[in-house]
Amino acid sequence: MQLKTNKYRDVLFEWIPYDQFDQIKKIDKTDPITTIYSAVWRNGPSYTNGWWDKYYIRDQNRKVSLKILHNLQNNVEFVIYKAKKYITKNSVKDGFPVLYGISQSSDTNDYILVFNWTSGNGKIDDLIQERQLKINKHKDVVFEWISYNQFNEIKETGKNNSMTVYTAIWQDGPLYYQHDKYTRDTNKEVSLKFLHNSQNSIEFVIS
Repeated sequence: MQLKTNKYRDVLFEWIPYDQFDQIKKIDKTDPITTIYSAVWRNGPSYTNGWWDKYYIRDQNRKVSLKILHNLQNNVEFVIYKAKKYITKNSVKDGFPVLYGISQSSDTNDYILVFNWTSGNGKIDDLIQERQLKINKHKDVVFEWISYNQFNEIKETGKNNSMTVYTAIWQDGPLYYQHDKYTRDTNKEVSLKFLHNSQNSIEFVIS
């Protein structure tokens, strides 16, 4: 993967020692072989400031998501297959790729995929991944998981038995491509559609 890094906006895909992670907290167990945790990566991912900068620096103490793949210690091919599904130059969030690298638990020897984001639900993550892998033009929208605390000035505009619609200001705003890099349209006004009683029906939400 690193041999394919030849542009300043490329981020190094790397092996990350497990002792680099602090504040590890369980988020969700999505299926029999996968558990999601949040953590703080002490060193953080490597990046450059621009095409003029030949040296990589690190975004230290970055919050990341850890997807632990249980009982796969002897199935490295499956781990590599899962990792490759996430690797695409357009799968980015906050200027960084979705997948930073691979680690391994020092306690259980389980392999770990280290992510920039996760919703905490495997089916939603798979949908986001699927949509991002289809990005092939600069004008294509980057579909992503958005934390609820990103929304300000939330106001109700409509309601029926199954949903309520609100307007809000998305603090970070959507990603768009400009001047050879992704940037955000900050403080963007958006609409939020609340789907009532759908907390346990992910299939309905993503259909």
